Amino acid sequence: MLDIEKVAVIGCGPAGIASIYELLHTTKDGESTVGKAAAENCKFKVTGFEQKDKAGGIWYPNFDEADLPVPPQDLLDTEKYNDPHVISPKVEIPSDVSGGVKKPTNKILNELEWKRSGIFRNLYTNIAARFTRFSYMENDDKYYDKSRRIYPFMTHIELCDRIDKFIETEKLNDYIRFNSSVKSVTKVGDKWRLVIKKTNVDLDEDEWYEEDFDGVIMSNGQFTVPNFPYSPGMAEFNRNFPNSLMHSNSYRSPDEFKGKRVLVVGGSISTINVLQYIVPVAESVAVSSRGDHPLYPWITKAIRSEGIDHKTTIKEYKPNGDVVFTDGTVEPRFDKIVFTTGYHRHFPFLNDKNVEVTNISRSERIKGLYYNTFSIEDPSLAVAGATTSPLAFHSMEGSAAAIAGVWSGAGKLPSKEEQKKWEQERIEKVGDNASYHFFAHTLIKEQYFDVLEKFMAKGRLNPLHVDGDHVNDIEKGIESIEKLFYKVKTGEFSIADTMNP
Repeated sequence: MLDIEKVAVIGCGPAGIASIYELLHTTKDGESTVGKAAAENCKFKVTGFEQKDKAGGIWYPNFDEADLPVPPQDLLDTEKYNDPHVISPKVEIPSDVSGGVKKPTNKILNELEWKRSGIFRNLYTNIAARFTRFSYMENDDKYYDKSRRIYPFMTHIELCDRIDKFIETEKLNDYIRFNSSVKSVTKVGDKWRLVIKKTNVDLDEDEWYEEDFDGVIMSNGQFTVPNFPYSPGMAEFNRNFPNSLMHSNSYRSPDEFKGKRVLVVGGSISTINVLQYIVPVAESVAVSSRGDHPLYPWITKAIRSEGIDHKTTIKEYKPNGDVVFTDGTVEPRFDKIVFTTGYHRHFPFLNDKNVEVTNISRSERIKGLYYNTFSIEDPSLAVAGATTSPLAFHSMEGSAAAIAGVWSGAGKLPSKEEQKKWEQERIEKVGDNASYHFFAHTLIKEQYFDVLEKFMAKGRLNPLHVDGDHVNDIEKGIESIEKLFYKVKTGEFSIADTMNP
């Protein structure tokens, strides 16, 4: 029987916000008050830890600053820059942290937290507005106006405002410690001991301290530590031609690509996001990708469309700047090479081998989780936001609701043996890779939400109780995002059009 009262939520992007809200709306009797006022006799004492100065995760953008375009040269020289443990390393904990201690901020390690959002000014969402919200949030009518240029999507400003309004209305900031990065999570007896680094930006000083919790929710997201795929010669290329390489996480404006020869590496939605703005201004654009997109054929077609030279994957970089591709072709030095190659799943603070990321830098999976949510070995450790799906917000909500239900005593997990069996069967069905965490929008209710619903607090509705009737919005969105790509790429739609829907 779990005895959880004091809970730490690590990361306060959408998954963390959903977790804090859910816990605050669960009573000591295992009843849910979601959609109503927070529970008066709340079961949990909740503390969120957010490394930035505001909640929202990637939907708290920073347009004037960006993360490093690539890791520092000394890390590139290790030839292990595709390993998140190298470019976002575990930090050394001060020996006197138990009593609380202050230390000067290490600015290099601070940069390697990769905390700035990759959202840029003219980005619009690629999921229909109904599903860029939690089920209990307002479903604004204005986003269903088909005269909107970016219907059925939202601008990043609209989504950020939606999230900010929710946080403010629900007073969630009262439960969050900002500029606070969790650096260690260790089980000590029946408690989880956290080491926290709170940064005072004005003084360039970090305050380190320890605190114990009954339960821990890891909700630090999937879009923080950028993935730089390994290719021979890349480190030397960066040394010889600085400011040529960058990850899309650092993309801010198409202006820096005007009149340039550009290579975009990748073949997914983040490729599309930047490609549509680069093509109209660059001298030439090539895209290097592995092959066809596994889910969306339109992306495969788009990155091979008019004005884009499609290339195979990179074999090596030459000291003179030439780029050699696996089909044997060679291109002279590009002015800019942009990696749209995604992000790592990464828990550098966690000292628990029962839950860890496997297949690092290839097709990563978090092992040891039941339904992407509960640690099988110790369910007082949980993850919110591990599931990948077009219904991302709702899937975060589903995990948060199941966690609150089980930890309140309303829901009961099956035996460890049954949970391990599920994990193994899932691996056998979809593979020991990133697909393990993916659920298609047409199947997610039956395969994911309906299962998690059994663990939720009493009276807690399935996140798709109402919205499940509208999953076809996702299909409409796929059609719309393809059309929008071509309109922006060809100049039919300007940047202003995508920012003013």
